[in-house]
Amino acid sequence: MEAIGKFVDWANGPIWGVGMLVLIVGSGLYLSVGMGFFQFRHFKDMWSRIIDKQDSESGISSFASFCTTMAMRIGTGNVAGVAVALFKGGPGALFWMVLAGMTNSAVCFAECTEAVIFKTRIDGQYRGGGTYCAERGLGWKAYGAFMAAVIMIGTAAFMPAAATYTICDGFESALHIPVIISAAVIALIMAVVVIGGVKRISQVASAIVPFMTVIYLACTVIILVMNITRIPAAISLILKCAFSKQALMGGGLGIAIQQGVKRGTFSSASGMGEASPTAAAAETSHPVKQGMANAAGVWLDTVIVCTASGIMMILTGCYNTQFGYIGGERFPVLHEQLAALAAENYSGVKFVQIAVSTVMGSAAPLFIAVMLALFSFTCLISYYYEAETGMVYLFQGDGKEGIRKTATWILRIGMPILIFIWGNIENGLAWNISDLALGFTTWVNMLVVLLLSPKCFAAYRDYEAQMKAKKDPFWDPRKFDWKGIDKEMWMNINKKYIEEEK
Repeated sequence: MEAIGKFVDWANGPIWGVGMLVLIVGSGLYLSVGMGFFQFRHFKDMWSRIIDKQDSESGISSFASFCTTMAMRIGTGNVAGVAVALFKGGPGALFWMVLAGMTNSAVCFAECTEAVIFKTRIDGQYRGGGTYCAERGLGWKAYGAFMAAVIMIGTAAFMPAAATYTICDGFESALHIPVIISAAVIALIMAVVVIGGVKRISQVASAIVPFMTVIYLACTVIILVMNITRIPAAISLILKCAFSKQALMGGGLGIAIQQGVKRGTFSSASGMGEASPTAAAAETSHPVKQGMANAAGVWLDTVIVCTASGIMMILTGCYNTQFGYIGGERFPVLHEQLAALAAENYSGVKFVQIAVSTVMGSAAPLFIAVMLALFSFTCLISYYYEAETGMVYLFQGDGKEGIRKTATWILRIGMPILIFIWGNIENGLAWNISDLALGFTTWVNMLVVLLLSPKCFAAYRDYEAQMKAKKDPFWDPRKFDWKGIDKEMWMNINKKYIEEEK
C-alpha cells in the first residue's frame, strides 16, 4: 500500500501542476468573457432555472437533475476538502477556492449546455455527457470511447475513495465506530439505492440535498453570530494569506493558489465531466436552461457552502497548516486536540467537528458526522450514475441491450465492494487517489468542452435573443446546421413550441 501511495502522490504532481491552474482558471475566464460574464448578468435567471419540475418518461426534471448534480457537488470537498485546503495552503486558499468557483461556474455551464445539445435517447432514457459530445459534436468516436472508459473507471473505482473514507472517519471520531463497520453499512445502502436506477437516485437526491444544505448553512450562521466581532479579522487574514508572498501560515502564494483551485475544482467538479450526464438526463426545452441551473449549483456548492466551512474553522481558529501553524489558541482544550492532530500530520473532517464544538459542545462531532454522511453518500450515488452513463456509452447500439444490462449489474455490485475497501485505507491515500482520478478526467474532458465552446456561445446567443423577445426559450434544431444533433428527439421534446411558432 505504501508503494501505491508513493506512485499516486508522484502522479498527482504533473496532473495538478501549473498546467491545471492555467487550464481551469484560463478556461473559466475565456468562457466567462465569451458569454459576457453571464453568471453575474443573469444571476437571478440562473437561480430561477433550478425550480423547473417538468419531467417525462425519458427524463427527470431540471430540479431533480439539479439535486442529483448537487448530490455530487455538495459532498466531501465542501467539508473535509476545505479543511485539507487550509491545512495544505493556509487561510489564503479559501479566497482562491471561492474565486475558482465563480469562474468554474462558466466551465460547468459550457459542459452541461453542450451535453444537453448533443444528448440522445437510449433504452427510453436521455443519455449525454462529454463522451456523446466527443462523438456526436466533434465526430471523435474513438476519443468518446476513451473518455467513457476513463470516466467510468474514475468515478466508479477511484473518486469514491475520499468520500467513503471521510464518512468512516467522521463516525469513528464521533462514536468510535470501527471504520470496517461504517464501510460495510455504506456499501449496503449504496447497493440498495443504485439498484433503483436514475429515477431512484434522483428521488433520494431531491429529498436529501435541500435538507442537508439548509441545516449545514444554519449551523454556519450560528457560528457567525457567535463570533461576529471576529469576522473582520478573519476576512483580513484570508486576504493577507491569499496575496502575501509567504502566504501567511502557508507554504507560499503558489501553494495557496494551487490548493484553492484544486479543492474548488474537486468540490464543484467543473470541467471533469461529472455534472454533464445528469444535466443531459433532464427534461428541458432549451440546453441553456439546464446550463444555467448547473452554473447556479457551482455558486451554491463552492462560493457558499465551501466558504461556510472555511469561515467556521478560521473564525474559531480550529485548523492547522502543514507549515507549522497550530490553531485553537482561544480554547486551551481544543488547542491540545489540534496539537495532537498536528503531530499526526492529519488533515480532514475532525477540524470541522472541533470548530462546531465551540458552539454545540459534545454534540458537534455526531452532528458533523451525520451531515458529512449525507453529503458524502449523495456524492457516492452521483458517482455511480456518471459511471453508469460511461458504461452505457461503451455498449451502446442495437442488439447490445443484454450486454448493457449485464454490465449495469456488474457495476451495481462491484462499486459497493470498492466503496467498502476505500473505507479502510488511510486519509492521505484516499484523498490522493480521488485527486488523481479527478485531475485525469478533467484533462480528458476539457479538450472537448473547449473545442465545442463556439456551439455553446451560439446556443447562449439564441437563448438571450428569445429572452429579449419575451419568449420562453426553446431549442429548435432546424436553426442550426450541426451534425450530431438528435433532431427527431428535439422536435419531439419541443413539439408544442414548434407548432405554436407556425
